[in-house]
Amino acid sequence: MKLGESLRISWRTITSHKLRSTLTTLGVIVGIGSVITFMILGGAFSANILGDVGAMNEPVMKISTQRSTGAVGIQQSHSPIYTESDVEALRQLDNVEYVAPLGSVPAAQLSHGNDSITGMFAVQATTPDRFEHGEPNEFTAGEVFSGDDQAVMNTRAAQLFERNVSAGETVTLSFQDGSKKTVTVTGIVDEDIGSHAASPIVYVPLGSQYATTVQTPGGEEKRAYSGVEIRATSMDDADSVKQAAASYMHERSDARKLKADDFDIVVQTIQDEVDRVSSTLDQLTVLIGGIAAISLVVGSIGIANMMIVSVTERTREIGIMKSIGARKRDIVQLFLVESIILGAIGAVFGILVGIGFGYLAVTLAEWPMTYPVDWITIAAAVGVGVGIVSGLYPAVRAARIDPIEALRQT
Repeated sequence: MKLGESLRISWRTITSHKLRSTLTTLGVIVGIGSVITFMILGGAFSANILGDVGAMNEPVMKISTQRSTGAVGIQQSHSPIYTESDVEALRQLDNVEYVAPLGSVPAAQLSHGNDSITGMFAVQATTPDRFEHGEPNEFTAGEVFSGDDQAVMNTRAAQLFERNVSAGETVTLSFQDGSKKTVTVTGIVDEDIGSHAASPIVYVPLGSQYATTVQTPGGEEKRAYSGVEIRATSMDDADSVKQAAASYMHERSDARKLKADDFDIVVQTIQDEVDRVSSTLDQLTVLIGGIAAISLVVGSIGIANMMIVSVTERTREIGIMKSIGARKRDIVQLFLVESIILGAIGAVFGILVGIGFGYLAVTLAEWPMTYPVDWITIAAAVGVGVGIVSGLYPAVRAARIDPIEALRQT
């Protein structure tokens, strides 16, 4: 039997049972549509979070202490292990524009006017250098601090109060030892990346605000910090500075001996962090898409069920075809073509439904639209594959029917 004839007969059979054919393909449509919808949402979510990073890809890197807590989990340590000696050694590296230490200040409460906030913010002591080069620390108002009685707040910290803090206003920091200090907010800095907002942080000058010291491996008492930020002179120098900083920290620094044994010292650029977050989001997207793909199993069962019923209903027709010369492979071809058509129809409509719902969802969420071309191609192949797998057993079963017994069916 020619393929064209098989297509004509199969299409006639499908259209003669419109409702049953529609319900049969519905499982494939739902399965493929769900997968594509979730892939679009995952891609759009990633693009929304990371979309602004390209413009913010500055030659900035941070040195921190962390350890892995699982497949994608990272635990940060805020212990002060980076000594003044380490900071000075990093400043001596080639192609370094600035080195800004970061120290945690134990503040308990933040007050603005008659409002007070407890336990929802952090205070970090640092140098003005890290705010004087624009992105990723862009000021939305004001300027960097220049004295001990001044501070810079990020946008999240400035928005903690019922009336947002503005540049030029004062806030009061209450420390865990019971002391208080009133500082003038000289500027508000935007540290958000896309829709990912930074934690509320108040930045103060190192000066008298920070006095944490540790005993170095050499027995000296020196000021120490919980993190360090480095900026290379250009993007071209970022990799070499990163490698040099990592080499120093792992081979000669005080921090390598002061850190806990189960923690590592990590030097990360902005792009490194983006890649890590992107990898995590991709894994979650694939996981959710895999769960949605369970619907495809239901769809394949539906096609197989319809084809088996079709074999039963057309037993006499099969007997007549065999009696006039149809071979087993002709019967197999006929039923396989029918199941492939059903799978292909399900794939086409599933792709359209997935793109439609995905577009609607990202539009409502105001995320950028992404088209998962790879997954659309896979969906089309899966639709045809589901048709082949689901129709193979019914097709072989139909080909094995005894024509004499088949002709006895009424």
